[in-house]
Amino acid sequence: MGSGDESRLQEVVSEVTTSAGYDLEELVVRAAGRRRVVRVIIDRDGGVTLDAAAEISRAISERLDDTGDDDPTGNAPYTLEVTSPGVGRPLTLPRHFRRARTRLVVVTTADGKDVTGHVLGITDTGVRLVLSTRKGISQMEVPFTDIDRARVEVEFSRPPAAVLALLGVDPTAEPDEVDFADEDDEEPDADETDEETEENIDAAFPDESTPVTR
Repeated sequence: MGSGDESRLQEVVSEVTTSAGYDLEELVVRAAGRRRVVRVIIDRDGGVTLDAAAEISRAISERLDDTGDDDPTGNAPYTLEVTSPGVGRPLTLPRHFRRARTRLVVVTTADGKDVTGHVLGITDTGVRLVLSTRKGISQMEVPFTDIDRARVEVEFSRPPAAVLALLGVDPTAEPDEVDFADEDDEEPDADETDEETEENIDAAFPDESTPVTR
């Protein structure tokens, strides 16, 4: 798939996701044996359910089928995956921090310092964090202009009650299931059969919507 085709694919997919009320966070096309895997990452306030991901996947597939000779996939066989951003995803825009409210994040500032805390919210100029250290519980705001990079962290233990209270989370409520970061997917060998490739795809995305294969 050439750069022009990928640009056209991005345009088509973005039209579908935007009309459905989702932000297209990332679109990745990679070879998988004799077919391609088109992975679409979407998000919006409130998150993405499995049913919603499956619905968007069908809508994108139908839209690509309707493009006819202008199909950016070149009518080549592909597997379409639609999913939401996983744990460990980079936070690069204010909306990413807003949607990560109450989550544990690591923010690396422009001077190389790491700040770890739970997202309390955002302002027009920065992200507000709740910090829990040996010195106690505190709050700080990190300006967006001072952030070099940031990511959501996997959290294996429940935050202190004082942190939950500041975040507006009921300390007596049952904790949510622990989220685990996705492992990097390995590229399949070029001489794999289609059947082996599809098995690898299913293994790589076990908890996401059913792939749409053409």
